[in-house]
Amino acid sequence: MPTWLFPRTRSFYYGLLLPLEALKLIFKHPVLIFLSIIPILITLVLYILLITGMQEAARGALLGYLTSIGLDPQGWISWIALLLTKIILFIISALTFSIVAAIVASPFNDILAEKTESRSPTPLVPSPISSWRNQLRLISIDVLKSVAAGVAALAAILLSWVPVVNFFALLLAFLLLTFQYISYPQTRRNEGVRDGLRFLWRHSYSCTGFGATLSILFAIPLISSLALPLAVVGGTLLVSRARADATHPLLR
Repeated sequence: MPTWLFPRTRSFYYGLLLPLEALKLIFKHPVLIFLSIIPILITLVLYILLITGMQEAARGALLGYLTSIGLDPQGWISWIALLLTKIILFIISALTFSIVAAIVASPFNDILAEKTESRSPTPLVPSPISSWRNQLRLISIDVLKSVAAGVAALAAILLSWVPVVNFFALLLAFLLLTFQYISYPQTRRNEGVRDGLRFLWRHSYSCTGFGATLSILFAIPLISSLALPLAVVGGTLLVSRARADATHPLLR
């Protein structure tokens, strides 16, 4: 990160490039690679089995229909119909793959974030082992954060239709993305919604930059599933960097 930049600009620049730093860190540690690719591989296997089955079922149903209306199942009309069916199934799978991958990855994300904490360039102090009661409290905090993020996301969508205000809605969307992925190390330390919002306020420039890059990556089908571990690791790196000692440049 260039030292000649002003603190706020430098912090925004740091956030923009944070997914790249997350990628570098993942490739340095086999355990992070394993936790990153397992959900994607599971989803890929499920989709190969699912799409293959759907293609065979669609082929049988389509050929049966074409035969029933008197068309040659080996003719060019049947060939075009089968090709279009395959294309439609491919598009559906591409658009839904990332959603399913995110669901499959959810049990792995907290473990991935926890393993990142000690491997960060600015390691976090390990969180204490909590009791089952505290674990329930952590789950409630996580649910509350998700609800708050959902309400704020709805507000951002509504505001996006208002001229001028839609610019701030875009910034809010960037911050919401960051809010979701800084929550893993925060929740583990009993930090709730208010703590997360304070973090966004104190480090708004780096959080906006991080959210902006994630928004671009998540907007691309298939690529978004590959970007998910970058978001989890990047969010943990952002929290650990914000808590670094005075030897590091101030993060805004």
